[in-house]
Amino acid sequence: MRKFLFSIAVLAGVTFVADPSHGGNGHVVTTLESVGGSGVGGRVILTALPHGGTLINVVATGLDPGTEYLSLYYDNGTCELEPYSQDDIIGRYTADTDGHGHAQGKVDDDLDEIHSVSVRLGSDFSLKACAAVNE
Repeated sequence: MRKFLFSIAVLAGVTFVADPSHGGNGHVVTTLESVGGSGVGGRVILTALPHGGTLINVVATGLDPGTEYLSLYYDNGTCELEPYSQDDIIGRYTADTDGHGHAQGKVDDDLDEIHSVSVRLGSDFSLKACAAVNE
C-alpha cells in the first residue's frame, strides 16, 4: 500500500512539473536541496486551495530506511526554525526500505505566504533538506 501511495505522489509530481514551476496558476513545484551532505532530496508540490490555504505534498528521497522524519513549512526562505506551532508540521513519516518518504497536509497559510519547506530528522529536528518556495 505504501509503494502504491508513493507511486501516486510521484505521478502527481510529474503531472505538475509540466506546469510553470512558479506561475500564477496556483501550483508551485520546487526541489528539496540536500543540507550538510545528508543526501536527502526530492520534490515539494504546493497547490493553492480555492477557499484559502494550501495543500503541500512532500516526496523525499535519500532517507535512511526505517527512520522517522517530519516536514515543516516556514515564513522564511531558508528553513530556519522559527517559533512555530503544531500547525506548521505538514506531516511525520517513516522512510521505506528504498529510502523514500511522503507527507501531505492542508495548511491554513495561503501559497504566497509559504517561503520554504523542510525535511527534518524526527529524533532531533536536524535539517536534512530544504526547498525554497516563492523566492
